[in-house]
Amino acid sequence: MGQHLLVVTVILLLGACRSESSSAQQQDSDGCAVPDAFVQHVQRVLSDTTGRFFTDYPAPTPLTCELLVILQEELKDDSVRYHFEHLHQRYGDPRASAAFTFIKRHIDFPLAMALTTHWNPDTRIEAVEAVNNYRRIRPMVCATQEHYAQLEEQDRAAVRYFLRVLETTPMYINGSENSTIHSIYMQTVMHTLDRFTGQEHSTTGDMHRRLDMAEARLQQAIADWRKWLER
Repeated sequence: MGQHLLVVTVILLLGACRSESSSAQQQDSDGCAVPDAFVQHVQRVLSDTTGRFFTDYPAPTPLTCELLVILQEELKDDSVRYHFEHLHQRYGDPRASAAFTFIKRHIDFPLAMALTTHWNPDTRIEAVEAVNNYRRIRPMVCATQEHYAQLEEQDRAAVRYFLRVLETTPMYINGSENSTIHSIYMQTVMHTLDRFTGQEHSTTGDMHRRLDMAEARLQQAIADWRKWLER
């Protein structure tokens, strides 16, 4: 009888551990999983706007699961982790100048992608530009065939993320300066998609910095970028 109770207790404990383990993971439809605690920590570092006045802008699109997995691995490096943790607004560097210097020096894709979800809208634009530049200089990076395959998978992860940005972010917002900054952000996302896919889609019709792209042209561009993913 005592042995029977012991077996039942062990089974129940194992079941509870499995349940707790599964609930502590975020998993998407492709089977990608990342711990909830890590997701929440990333959001706290990048998205805490306490005391700031950036509610006039759409909230940045969160990193996808596959990008979070890449970031989690990258943060095992002490230098990367230091610069990531100092993105929190309590460190008083809203333009993340030290992190961008590190990214340029080390061509750090995961950290640049993390910054694309930064709470400061100007910093988000600079981050998307950094990702664009990463892809621009990528052909000059010497790599083994295996490493290059990993780089190409990073490319696809970036394209999927920026497509999600277009799908979840309003194309235009009201206001004057806010509207212009948001317009530049959306254009930069589109230019970066063109960079990664080797395509070209005009985003201005009046030669000004404001986004000017008809809905039909936008939908065609999204279809073109999605087609690239099917290669």
